[in-house]
Amino acid sequence: MKKKINILIPIFVILVLIYAIRSLVGSHVQVETLRQGSMEDMVSTKGIVVKYETVLTPPAEGMFEPLVQEGERVASGQEIAAIYTGTVDTGLRSRLEQVKKKIAQLEGNQTNLLSFTGDMSRLEQKIAEQTALAIESAQSGDMAAVSETQFVIEALCDKKAQVAGGGGTAGSLLDSLKAQKADLENQIGAAQHKMVAPTSGAFTSTVDGYEGILTPDNMTELMPQKVEELLAQDRGQEEKKDAASCKIIKNFSYFIVLNLPADRVGSMQVGDRTSLRFYDLSGDMVTGMVRSISKEQDGMKTVVLGCDRHIESLLKRRFVNLEFVKHRYSGYRLSVKSLRTKDDVTGVYVRRDDMMKFIPVTILYNTQDIAIVDSADDMNPLRLYDEVIMHADSYEEGKLLR
Repeated sequence: MKKKINILIPIFVILVLIYAIRSLVGSHVQVETLRQGSMEDMVSTKGIVVKYETVLTPPAEGMFEPLVQEGERVASGQEIAAIYTGTVDTGLRSRLEQVKKKIAQLEGNQTNLLSFTGDMSRLEQKIAEQTALAIESAQSGDMAAVSETQFVIEALCDKKAQVAGGGGTAGSLLDSLKAQKADLENQIGAAQHKMVAPTSGAFTSTVDGYEGILTPDNMTELMPQKVEELLAQDRGQEEKKDAASCKIIKNFSYFIVLNLPADRVGSMQVGDRTSLRFYDLSGDMVTGMVRSISKEQDGMKTVVLGCDRHIESLLKRRFVNLEFVKHRYSGYRLSVKSLRTKDDVTGVYVRRDDMMKFIPVTILYNTQDIAIVDSADDMNPLRLYDEVIMHADSYEEGKLLR
């Protein structure tokens, strides 16, 4: 028995040595699993926002008070702000604004109630809905919503009384509110000066002083050096109420001015479409159309893009951080190390039936490490989840892989 064991030990050692030697001299293969992916030809930079802006200068010196919300759309001729000169009771101003709000709400309710003419059941249903809404608002502590809902209920009840033949009080209530408004305005008197929107657009009280420097009329004349000077000034969003209280921004059309390396501009032309991402404000992509490209200066070119997609708070900004995405490439994502050349054809070797197979590819985009590719031959295509050979001792079509 002992003799048999002594014989088996050398045999086992020999087998281990044979396996180790085969492992050392055998073919070593490293693969990666092919997956779909995308890459962007992108430049991170800063840009300047240019808009159609109409700055309003206060008619008198005094305290500025907006009458509309920041960013609200206003119509031409609409009252947008008031200037109070001298000493004006803040309580009077507050009461006046409350009365004006109630008047607007009641007038709006009366307009909406025209659709309920003669329909008692719809009126009762609407009253029940608004009553439930008022209770819900009260429970959540939103007393402003409760107050607004009360006016809606009052108007609905008045309309119900009219339909039932009991008359109504909404007209007299509206007249009363208008009388209160006139009385409060008389008390404020000449101390109140109204500002009216000269054109329609978005209202903002943010005025930074660049409105007359950067305009759609002169933006195409900007050169890289001037743009760099402006970006270096980046004074933030200053509100200069002493010089100009507010402005109207025409619709949501705006322009982005930015400098790009001349080689990244490449063959881009006026009229081409590209994409931007204002990553500080939103992760969404914004499409921009090239409006102008300047001459090269110190290896840079100034590009102006026209955009029309609304991004919250963008119109209040003058300087923005952004990513200029010239193009987005989608296909199969793999390591540049996996690319090979066979008979002057670029491709990759994949493992198929435990053998090497060469697949021609078209490189859509690549960096130093990663490439996005697609099949170059429909008769011999790549397949999702193919095992692409990154490294092997040798590359040969049909080579058996162990």
